[in-house]
Amino acid sequence: MRRMMVTLLLCLSAVAGAASQTPAGRWEGSAQIPGRELPLVVDLAQDNAGAWSGSIILAGVGIKGAPLAHIAVSGSDIAFDIANALGSPPDAPANFKGHLSSADAIAGELRQAGNVAPFALRRVGPAQVETPLRSTPVARELASGWSGVFELGGYPRNVTITLENHADAGATAKFVIVGKRTSDLPVDLVVQDGDFVRIESAATQVAFEGRVVKGGTEIRGTFEMGSLELPLVLRRTTRSGS
Repeated sequence: MRRMMVTLLLCLSAVAGAASQTPAGRWEGSAQIPGRELPLVVDLAQDNAGAWSGSIILAGVGIKGAPLAHIAVSGSDIAFDIANALGSPPDAPANFKGHLSSADAIAGELRQAGNVAPFALRRVGPAQVETPLRSTPVARELASGWSGVFELGGYPRNVTITLENHADAGATAKFVIVGKRTSDLPVDLVVQDGDFVRIESAATQVAFEGRVVKGGTEIRGTFEMGSLELPLVLRRTTRSGS
């Protein structure tokens, strides 16, 4: 009887140990990219149906809460990528493959565009996965064309943003920067919250966030490019749409 009890306890201990070997949680660490460390914060969660979700913070390159894609968990192995958060093709996506070397440690490799960097993470607590924002409609008076100028590297950059509402859907934006060359940025998020408006191009790590002032004829805010932030004032150039 005693032998049976010992065997049962050993089995239960093994099952508990296997259950603890899960990547669910918040993980902090870094990747050893050439010349410096890249701090990482990774959140991974599993729902009741077994589906995984996650997000990542890369403070060193201005990425906060980017959603993870193609999350695959097999035993102690974990893989995921971050789509276009670190740049547009052919550079993206950045892919992570790791292994739980213990209940609270993951080690692996970050691969992007043929480059490889080792990374190591430690579990620091429960997951805090950030839910991706969805585009919202904008106020009628904002659904129009806007333009402004900022300076970078001693050269002026002309910005034009055209906001458009769509029935039963969020607004879209055409975001063009003209400097030494013309860049038509892909926009994946347009959000208005009160007087504040944010427009993001995740693939290029560019965003504009500002506050509507002067009766809706100006948007005063900040042009963001990675970790760089520059003041930018947009002024209406066309009449509001419907």
